[in-house]
This record gives sequence, C-alpha cells and structure tokens, in this order.
Amino acid sequence: MKSTIGIATLAFTLLAAAPTGALACGEGQFNMGQGMRYQSYLAPRPATVLVYDDAASGGDAADRARLYKGLEQAGHRVTVVTDPNALAEALSANRYEIVIADFAQVDAVTSSAGKAQVLPVVARQQRNAPELRSRFPLFLLDGSSLGQYLKVINQAVVKLQ
Repeated sequence: MKSTIGIATLAFTLLAAAPTGALACGEGQFNMGQGMRYQSYLAPRPATVLVYDDAASGGDAADRARLYKGLEQAGHRVTVVTDPNALAEALSANRYEIVIADFAQVDAVTSSAGKAQVLPVVARQQRNAPELRSRFPLFLLDGSSLGQYLKVINQAVVKLQ
C-alpha cells in the first residue's frame, strides 16, 4: 500500500513540475541551467527559407537581422537577398520551401517561387484585408516575435508535406 502511494505521489510531482504548453505554438523551446537563463527556440521541422528583404521594407534593419539570425539558430537554413536580381538568381538556383517577402513585393516572388510556400509580411492594420486572406492563408505580421515567425513557418512546412 505504501509503495502505491509513493508511486502516485512521485507521478503527481513529476507531472506538476513538467512545463505546460512547451510545444503549444508549434515551436520547441530549449531551457538550460538551474535558473533557465539561457533559452533558445528549436524548429520542429527545419526548412530552407529565402527572405527577400529589400531596402523599402521599413522598420529597423538590425531587428530584422536579429530575427533572421534567430531563425538560423532555431535550425532553419536561411538565405537573405536584398535586390530583385539576387532574388531571381536565388529562386532559379536553389529550391526553397519557404519564401518570406513584404506584402508589397510578394507579386515579384510568387511568379518565380515554384512550389515554395510564400509568406508575406504585412502591417498589423492589413491583417484583416480580404485580398490578403483570400490569397494567403498564412502570413506574418510586421514586428512579430521570433516565436511567431517559427510558428507560422512550421504551419507552412506542415502544409507542404
């Protein structure tokens, strides 16, 4: 009888100590150390990602560079191009699963993206626009966190499979 109570107490303790929702958003999070000072995201399905980040993309370029670095650290293979010629060359030379571009530039990308899933980056006030929702079931919001980017990329990769 005592061993049954001990096992039940141990099981309850382990379940209570387990992190809840660790994979709720489609990304994994790696915690290391006693105080969990180091945290990093892990992509459950690493993908080849092409980012078209032209100079007209607005916002802080340093923030976008940190975001792209975070995608790489999570396990994605990221290529960033900054002009239309480099975009055309990258799309013809390599096969990408995901292509990320500003919504204003998405027409230049979709014509030559092939089977790649195109994820437009839209301003928050555009997120409910009918033309966006009818063309793109998945999209990224400008200024979103790394976790949100990883979540949408994971959803797009799942759709491709």
